[in-house]
Amino acid sequence: MSAVLITGSAGLIGSEAAEFYCQQGALVIGLDNDMRRQFFGADASTRWRRDELIRKYPHYRHHEVDVRDAAAVNRILAEYTSDISLIIHTAAQPSHDWAARDPQLDFSVNATGTLTLLEATRLHCPGSVFVFSSTNTRSSAAKSRMSASTCR
Repeated sequence: MSAVLITGSAGLIGSEAAEFYCQQGALVIGLDNDMRRQFFGADASTRWRRDELIRKYPHYRHHEVDVRDAAAVNRILAEYTSDISLIIHTAAQPSHDWAARDPQLDFSVNATGTLTLLEATRLHCPGSVFVFSSTNTRSSAAKSRMSASTCR
């Protein structure tokens, strides 16, 4: 059975991708640690979506993993190695306001997490297709705050 690994699998884009590939009969390996809850509070938690995917699709395998955790990411990719034909990377710190408040955390989740996943892919399933989903759009208010904070 072909496997698809999806990071941020309980988030908006990741969960839609997980559902699509589950419906196609693929084994879906989801990585998501509900960091939205940390960023935006309990009301933003994605646990309900994770639970729904687990309940609805027998081919969905969830791993409560932070994409920055190289040991855990490597362990999972090594376990499924040649079965993984597609990796969809949607895990991210999505808030520009957060990025301005805590650039270290923003960079570690977005850049280091992506590098960790790319390196694990290179080591364990180099033939896999890697899709990176991101945004670089900033609201005018966020741009203004960031510009003002860099000028101080």
